[in-house]
Amino acid sequence: MRRNGMKWFEVGVVMSILLFALPIWSTAAEWKPTKPIEFVAPYAPGGGSDVLARSIASIIEGEKLCPQPLVVVNRPGGSGLIGTTSVVQQRGNPHVLLTFIPGQAQAALVAGKGAPTFRELTLICNLALDEQLIVVKTDSPFKNITDIIAEAKRRPGELTVGGTGSGQDDQICQSLFERSAGIRLRYVPFKSGGECITALLGGHVHMIWANPPEFVPQWEAKMVRPLAVARTSRMSEFPDVPAFKELGHHVTYFFYRGIAAPADIPAEAAAFYETMFRRMAESSSWKEKYLKKYMLSPGWMGSKEFAKIVAQNEAESKEILKDLGLLK
Repeated sequence: MRRNGMKWFEVGVVMSILLFALPIWSTAAEWKPTKPIEFVAPYAPGGGSDVLARSIASIIEGEKLCPQPLVVVNRPGGSGLIGTTSVVQQRGNPHVLLTFIPGQAQAALVAGKGAPTFRELTLICNLALDEQLIVVKTDSPFKNITDIIAEAKRRPGELTVGGTGSGQDDQICQSLFERSAGIRLRYVPFKSGGECITALLGGHVHMIWANPPEFVPQWEAKMVRPLAVARTSRMSEFPDVPAFKELGHHVTYFFYRGIAAPADIPAEAAAFYETMFRRMAESSSWKEKYLKKYMLSPGWMGSKEFAKIVAQNEAESKEILKDLGLLK
C-alpha cells in the first residue's frame, strides 16, 4: 500500500508540474502580433520592393493569415540603407518587418564600417526570385542589344542607363555588361525602380535596368520594351527577349526577394512570421496576384536556408564589386 501510495503521489507531482507549465508552453506556441505591424520598404514607391510589400500586405489581409494589418512604410535613401537602418535600430521589436534584396547587402559593403548588415537582422524567409532586364521606351531607336553596343562604341560614356541605388544590383549588372561588351555607359542612380521608369518615360535616360514588377504595367500599355535579360536562358513570359548569355555576353544575376525583422525578436515571433509567409506563398492568391502578375519565379526558403543564401550572395558580391572597382 505504501508503495502504491508513493507511486500515485509521484504521478500527482508530475501532473501538477505539467499543468503548471502548460500555460507557458501554450503562450510561446501561440504568439501573435498584438498591434499593427510596420512593414518597411526601404525604397521609394513604385519600385520592386514597394510592389512586393504592398502585394504581401493585401494578400495577407485577404487570406486572413494575420490578426493585425501590415502597414507599408516607404523609407528610401542611401541605396536602401536608410530603411534598413531604421529596422536594425528596433532590436527586439517583433512588430516590424522589412523587405530584403541583394542590393541592401551590397549597399552595406560599399558604405563600409558602420553600415547595417544582414547579420544585424533576423532573416525570416525568401519568397521569390526576380530577373534583371534592360528596358527602353517603345519608340527608342535601340531595337536590340547590338544597337546599344554599336552606339556606345561610337559615343563612349554618353549613353545613360538608370538604375536603383549605387554599387548594387543594377550597377553590378551594368558593369558586367560593359566589361563583356567592351563599352562604357553612364550610370544614373535613382531611389527606386518607380523613379527609374519615370525617368525613362520622361526621356531623361536612354535605358534602365529593371525587374518585371517595376515595368510590367508600362509594358502592357506598350510604353516600354525589354531588350535582354540577365540570365542563361529566356523567360517564358518574354519569349522574344534574348538572354545575354545567348548573345555571347556573360551577364547573369541571382536576385532574391525576402523578408527580415529586427535582431533578437522572440523565437516564437520569428516562427509565427515564417509560418505565416509560408502559408501565403502556398496560396493561389500569391501565385496569381504576385508571381504570375509580375513574372517572378517561386523561391520559397525558410529562415536557415535564406540566411545561407544571403551570406553566399554577399561573399560573391564582394568579389564582383572589387573586380569591377566599385569596392576597395
